[in-house]
Amino acid sequence: MPESEKPVVLVVDDEEGIRDFCKDALELNGYQVVLATATREAVEAISTRAIDFIICDVSMPHNGQRVYEYLLQNFPQLRGRFLFVTGNPAYKDQVESLPEAAPCLIKPYLLRELLDAVKGALGS
Repeated sequence: MPESEKPVVLVVDDEEGIRDFCKDALELNGYQVVLATATREAVEAISTRAIDFIICDVSMPHNGQRVYEYLLQNFPQLRGRFLFVTGNPAYKDQVESLPEAAPCLIKPYLLRELLDAVKGALGS
């Protein structure tokens, strides 16, 4: 598949190892990957290029929920194309109880769980 036809996944996480894991796994499975380390970088990426799916750490500097709130307000077409990840199980309950809940995986998660979430949302 030509690069221009591959779905674009934004990975937002302040942990380099998690970003690298996601990037490698997603690229090997036919996705383009954009990386961000903080909320501001994520908002900039969402605002300046076509993004098809977002994977975002809940508990990074400036809070991953802000990325989700920005997305819902400004890019409603991405509703349902967002996955939270967290190392803290308490955050899973918190984000899944939001009025516009998004799914959440607990770190360390399995590669299959990550790919299933992306494929399920994108219908691929």
